[in-house]
Amino acid sequence: MLFHRGRQLSLRRTILLTGDIVCIAFSIVLSAVVRLGPEMGISYCLAHIPSLLGSLALFLLTFYAAGMYERNLFTRKSASYRVPLVTVGIALMLIVLTFYAKANLQIGRGILLLAGIFVFLLTWMMRYAYGVAVGQGFLSKGTLILGEGKELEDVIRLINRTPDAGMKLIGVVSARRVEPGTFIAGIPVVGTTEKLRELTDAFEAETIIVATSLSREPKLLRLLRPLRCSGTEVMDYVAVYELLAQEIPLDHINDEWLMNAALNSSVIHIRKIKRILDLLVAGFGLLLAAPILLVTAIAVRLDSPGPIFYRQKRSGQDGRHYWVIKFRTMRQDAEAKSGAVWAGAKDDRITRIGRSLRKWRVDEIPQLWNVLKGEMSLVGPRPERPEFIDTLASTIPFYHERLMVPPGVTGWAQVKFPYAASIEAARRKLQYDLYYIKHMSFFFDVLILLRTIRTVVHGLRHSDESEKSSGSAPAPALTVLQGSSIAGEDSDRETHAAP
Repeated sequence: MLFHRGRQLSLRRTILLTGDIVCIAFSIVLSAVVRLGPEMGISYCLAHIPSLLGSLALFLLTFYAAGMYERNLFTRKSASYRVPLVTVGIALMLIVLTFYAKANLQIGRGILLLAGIFVFLLTWMMRYAYGVAVGQGFLSKGTLILGEGKELEDVIRLINRTPDAGMKLIGVVSARRVEPGTFIAGIPVVGTTEKLRELTDAFEAETIIVATSLSREPKLLRLLRPLRCSGTEVMDYVAVYELLAQEIPLDHINDEWLMNAALNSSVIHIRKIKRILDLLVAGFGLLLAAPILLVTAIAVRLDSPGPIFYRQKRSGQDGRHYWVIKFRTMRQDAEAKSGAVWAGAKDDRITRIGRSLRKWRVDEIPQLWNVLKGEMSLVGPRPERPEFIDTLASTIPFYHERLMVPPGVTGWAQVKFPYAASIEAARRKLQYDLYYIKHMSFFFDVLILLRTIRTVVHGLRHSDESEKSSGSAPAPALTVLQGSSIAGEDSDRETHAAP
């Protein structure tokens, strides 16, 4: 690993989150003033600070769960106003359910309605202004890319597909002598590495991306170190993908990178409090979901013959085997002839009720019992069946790394790439798993749990569909293969068989 870059709150989320806090707070105060007048409105706000702060928090949580901070909100025109409108409506319902349950925390209905209207208008206008600013190149650093070949083109495509990457591509610095006017992937070649310092000063570049194997040459490193010390940001190929795509490209890391990632990880600290979060959420979740579990159990029993639940062997932390518990969504004899295989996208082994359970992840709820037993965590890489571990590990480098942490009911790979269809898709999910393992933290776990709510509401998508809508560029040389020898459907479940 040439340059380490820790997980950072993106500029997009920082601006939007700060703007939302200001817009929501201002909307609440403004609605009270409009409704009651300036003097009584201010007094009302001061007298109801707990309710108003709670409302602000619920707005922010709903915004995150609904994807209001994702970049694809700015690439789909219809979503730019529909998503904020629907999200504000959901937030208002949550506020009513939360605060109107206690008389001493009530918020006036007129004030709440006005606040919802103002919140929608202000947050939508702020996002529109942000999109315009990004489109005009504001909030972007002048960037030179040092490299050549496929890696260079991959990085250029990734930045171009990321509207708010915060990087304005100035030109390419090549190791070879090139003719004036040469372009690579639409970006002009402005010079060679021998004049790197002069080019950086001439173009006032704030960032240099090293997208080449030349990054391992001492001569180039001697050129980069003074620039870094003078304040120029230097990023390598892995760091760019880690920042923009939020995954780790497998073809560009090695054991040294993994060791450095482990040394910089907060895994030791998060493990101390992760179990407490698991026990609290799993215990409360089972109690809250008891009516759903009862109805689901009856539906499964009536839909097809066989047991309500099934137990299936999975590989947990350090490869230890345990039995996962889920609602049965396939016929009882699902693998009698085929053996252990991933389920197909239109698998006829899945029962009628099973399709709905899978779409909304209701079949996953019993796994909270595995969490209480300590066999799983709420957040982590999804556990794989032992039958597939060796096959995947022989094909996918560093696959066993995901067994170093407890498996999870949900995870970063599930919310970013929720539907696998092949070994190549499993490889892609590993890149997200490695990103999670490196950046594991209590706050990151909470964000993944919130993102999971949005994934459940939207329903599971096929890997190629999720790729189109995710807004993140695919890792280099990774193609989702259809009709692989191990056919797949739902990588959140990886495999799904009868007991």
